[in-house]
Amino acid sequence: MWKARSAYLFIAPFFVLFAIFGVFPIGYEFVMSLFSWSGVGTPHFVGLTNFTTLFSDDLFWQSLSNTIILWLGHIFILVALALGLALLLDAPWLRGRAIYRAIAYLPNTAAIAAMALSFQLIFDYQFGILNNVLEVIGIPRTDWLGSDMWSKPAIILLNIWNGVGWYMLIILAGLQSLDSQLFEAAAIDGAGPWRRFFNVTLPGLRPTLFFVFVVETIGSLQLFTEPYVLTKGGPSNSSLTLAMYLYQNGFEYFRIGYASAMAVVLFVLTVLTTLILGLIWRGNLFTRSELSA
Repeated sequence: MWKARSAYLFIAPFFVLFAIFGVFPIGYEFVMSLFSWSGVGTPHFVGLTNFTTLFSDDLFWQSLSNTIILWLGHIFILVALALGLALLLDAPWLRGRAIYRAIAYLPNTAAIAAMALSFQLIFDYQFGILNNVLEVIGIPRTDWLGSDMWSKPAIILLNIWNGVGWYMLIILAGLQSLDSQLFEAAAIDGAGPWRRFFNVTLPGLRPTLFFVFVVETIGSLQLFTEPYVLTKGGPSNSSLTLAMYLYQNGFEYFRIGYASAMAVVLFVLTVLTTLILGLIWRGNLFTRSELSA
């Protein structure tokens, strides 16, 4: 380490900033979860009371189930669409691929809050474009943002629209890093397009797809802006996410200790979910032997 001190000196600023703005807040939230504090005055030590209260809070469990439903409701569709777009926009026969790639990525360049406001207009019951189109084809109007049943699908549609271009770009980079000789060898062996896709493309994209699943899972468990702008967590808390409920307790009700306990649970949930995804991906998923069988 002493011989490489110059290199360590150059990378030190990142680790110093990460320790201050990353590691310290996480450690501090663990400490504050053991206290009762309104943000002013002296915190009072309450031990695990915040956690026992949290696990008996029906609204916490509802927000957690909403978060999981919103995550599972869009992640597989999002990844499938991103993969399909990446395959299409990587096709050698497609002319003007750069233009189509830019168009597909365009939604990701807009601020999510601005995009959520736009979707709020699209989903509007009376004047929304979506309901007008549905009415033209004979489908009755749907109260997307004011219905317990349809508030989640509205958020899911927004998440897919916002994320598909970004993940398409990541998968496209993964596709272009694959060895073309593998495809040529498979074609010589008589493998058709579908067999090349399942036996060569998917196994080669395994690290990329794992990255996409993990990043999108972490983002979904911390979902805040989309439901906050679209529905404010309503109606009847049907779209209230865990991050929104945490925000309400911390910055509206000033229950800092309780919000910290919720943040600890969210942190542990995120880590466990990531570890489970890693164990699944280390298994036989997308392996050549399993797919050949």
